[in-house]
Amino acid sequence: MPLRRLPRIVGFEVPPLKAAVDVVRDPPIVGLLSVPPTRPWVDAFIIEAALTRSTLGDALLSVDGNRVLFYASASNARARCRAVRDMVEKVSRQLFSGKASGRSGSAASIGERIPRKLLLVEDDEVLLDVTTEVLGSNGWAVTGMTSAAGATAALDESSFHVVMTDIDLESPGRGVVLAEDVHRRWPRTGVVVATGLRDDAIPRLPEGALLLTKPYQRRQLLAVLNLVAGAGAPPG
Repeated sequence: MPLRRLPRIVGFEVPPLKAAVDVVRDPPIVGLLSVPPTRPWVDAFIIEAALTRSTLGDALLSVDGNRVLFYASASNARARCRAVRDMVEKVSRQLFSGKASGRSGSAASIGERIPRKLLLVEDDEVLLDVTTEVLGSNGWAVTGMTSAAGATAALDESSFHVVMTDIDLESPGRGVVLAEDVHRRWPRTGVVVATGLRDDAIPRLPEGALLLTKPYQRRQLLAVLNLVAGAGAPPG
């Protein structure tokens, strides 16, 4: 497909901006795409958003039809609009060159060949149950734990493709400590850290760990886990 027929930002719809953003009550900024994106494009965009931790760390990027939705304050809206425009262009160029489809396709093909095992660590039991059900219906074998100690015991007994932990497990930042432990003791296991914190409040993550911003959509969750599973340890 010619590059000109892949999505690009053709304009923004910007609501009244505030000094601080309330993502529950405030409307998002809307980036208008030139053409409706394909599913591979959306998957590549989700993965690119998960890999990007800079001016878009707490923007809560999502795609809805031919719109890219994100949040910004009066002080950073201009920079975020530029960053979103650049990300859209980057994803389209990756798809045009075949790089994005190869990256996401590799993770998907691994998921088709072998069962994918996830250790989900979340002290909110309702969220733990809901996420386990969603992932279970999408090909993941999920082991749920509500504590770091329980997660470590599970890792001592079995191997997992991915460990996904809440950042404030039991206490602030405890999930990052668990992620560092996984990276050190089980380096072949992929790590995802979920958080609802603003980017400037997030501690540094271990090398290779991906950040997933809450509230996340099912498709965002699956795309990020599929990507991380491509580098994860095989079950043993």
